[in-house]
Amino acid sequence: MQRSRFLPFLCLLLCINVTAFSQKNSKNTAKIKFGDVKPEDFKPAVYSIDSNANAVVLADIGETTFEGGNNGDILLVFNRIRRLRLLNKNSFDEATIKLYLYAEDREEERLDNIDAATYNLEGGQVVTTKLDKASIFKDKYDKNRTVRKFTFPNLKEGCIIEYKYTLKSPFYFNLQPWSFQAELPHLWSEYTVTVPNSIFDYVLMKHGYLPYKIDTSTYSKQTYNILAPGDASTSSQVISINSNTVTLHWAMENVPGIKDESYVTTLDNYRSRVEFQLRRIKYSETDIVDYMGDWHQFVDRLMKNENFGVPLTDNNGWLTDELKKITAGATTDLEKARKWYAFVRDNFTCNEFDDRYMSKSLKKTFQDKNGNDADINILLTAGFKNMGMTANPALLSTRDNGAASEMYPLITQFNYVISDVKIDDVNYTLDATNKAAGFGKLDEGLYNGSARLVADLPALIPLVADSLKESKVTTVFMMNDESGKGLSASFSSKLGVHEGMDFRRKMKKQSQEDYFKDQKKALNFETTISETSIDSLTIPDEPVTIKYNFTVTPNGEDIIYFSPLLTEAYKDNPFKAAERLYPVEMPYCSDETYILNMEVPKGYKVEEIPKSARVKLNEDDGMFEYIIGQSGERIQLRCRVLIKKATFEPDDYQTLRDFFSYIVKKQAEQIVLKKI
Repeated sequence: MQRSRFLPFLCLLLCINVTAFSQKNSKNTAKIKFGDVKPEDFKPAVYSIDSNANAVVLADIGETTFEGGNNGDILLVFNRIRRLRLLNKNSFDEATIKLYLYAEDREEERLDNIDAATYNLEGGQVVTTKLDKASIFKDKYDKNRTVRKFTFPNLKEGCIIEYKYTLKSPFYFNLQPWSFQAELPHLWSEYTVTVPNSIFDYVLMKHGYLPYKIDTSTYSKQTYNILAPGDASTSSQVISINSNTVTLHWAMENVPGIKDESYVTTLDNYRSRVEFQLRRIKYSETDIVDYMGDWHQFVDRLMKNENFGVPLTDNNGWLTDELKKITAGATTDLEKARKWYAFVRDNFTCNEFDDRYMSKSLKKTFQDKNGNDADINILLTAGFKNMGMTANPALLSTRDNGAASEMYPLITQFNYVISDVKIDDVNYTLDATNKAAGFGKLDEGLYNGSARLVADLPALIPLVADSLKESKVTTVFMMNDESGKGLSASFSSKLGVHEGMDFRRKMKKQSQEDYFKDQKKALNFETTISETSIDSLTIPDEPVTIKYNFTVTPNGEDIIYFSPLLTEAYKDNPFKAAERLYPVEMPYCSDETYILNMEVPKGYKVEEIPKSARVKLNEDDGMFEYIIGQSGERIQLRCRVLIKKATFEPDDYQTLRDFFSYIVKKQAEQIVLKKI
């Protein structure tokens, strides 16, 4: 596949006198040697980097170089040594190792020099148990990958395990990435890459917030000896190729394990790591292949793809009659678009998400009434185009998939397809797989920075969480009933767009009867609930409103402690960690208002009432307002939590944590009523 492109290059070099340069080998700063485990390595019972860790990576060292191959090609050679300490039985899952190898078009990656051992300290001596090579199993993983799997022998609490291997690859796009940070803490993590940059051009992408102990680039020259295979008339020959090289060297020390916390899109966005994308290969001065291209080339490739763009440019005349029936009665393009969108949303089932390409034809998708997200949303787009509207698909990466580069056209970073239609100079972004979404509304999980329009002008569609303004209003009225023995109350909560989507999805799995039973329990006092209703539950274009009546009966208690926010108070601070190294990423901005208007129960007086308060979050990032007062026999409360932006940098974390801590404490305060 790739080696054939080098053969004319090699023939040209036969006539050139190439000066040889010695390679400058990088040295591992950690200075560990495979198998060199000493008794003192077992001394720590816990490690200060994480005293609660079940296991610690003592060292993880990798190096990628390029070397001449035996088939007229150049190979990527990746070497790795990894050493871990398993502190207790909860860490024994770390002793099963999986190594993945890629294969395509008769070429495959090869695993060499694999070695592994378990070390235990017995009687002050290090006892080594080597891995039996027969215990390494090979399995098929997917269409292009196999996996080598093994489990370390003789595991005991406190043991050290270590393995090394060499992976040789003919696939230039597969320059190994490196994660300096993972779930386990790392005492040392180091990676070195030497690239013949006269030939190969890679885009380097660095991620994470942690500082590097080493971060250097050095330049040199390297000679690559390649065996050019002969044919019937010629014998094999060794060709020497000279190239400038760049050696990139990184290391991190005492790297904490990365842990999931509230309000994070995906930890991979902040995991300290480096990765590479092949941009171009210079086979010769006149033969340069651009593998990445620009966004226009990206769109061109997609539109020529049978599983993406070609179905949109085909004559989909079979849709015409169907669309006439579906949009009957609509007189404007917007009305037609709404009817077509609602038809696809309500009648098609998405059976697989996170797909970039269609799994079947548009007609088959229409007949089956199901498909993946690309099937359904490309069908949606085709319908708009059939009606003469300007419509295009768009690619994005969902929040849980990680951020996609807006600079480099990397198809592998996208995992979702939506539709964009322009009507009367207004663009609407749509996802017909979401049965809970109204026209022009997307789930908050799709707001991950931007989507890329697959069109002649491949523009960005901004999808920033800060642009989503979620508003919720809850009102409670509590009045003395006619008997004078208690209070009759009404509850009404109008949900915002995205909370409404979540609620609709929840109610697909729960009956309204069970939901109101849960509400009754959440009130946390003896009560009855009646006249329950949920407005617009099945009308996605309208806001969801939850309503019910309930009763409060004092039952003659001398002292009543009443929580005025009922079910709407923040019970816990969502920010529990003492510190945070990466941003807080809320799904949207929010404005929650709670209004209580209540009469003091007959026979009681107000003994104690919370104080009013108003607190700002930073200068203008948000506000908490708690305004309460008593006028005669009536208590009124207005509580508002306003968050004006969705993303907060780590420097703001402590302020945000303190802000929510105050809210939780304040909303937990009670009204104290005393019997007269």
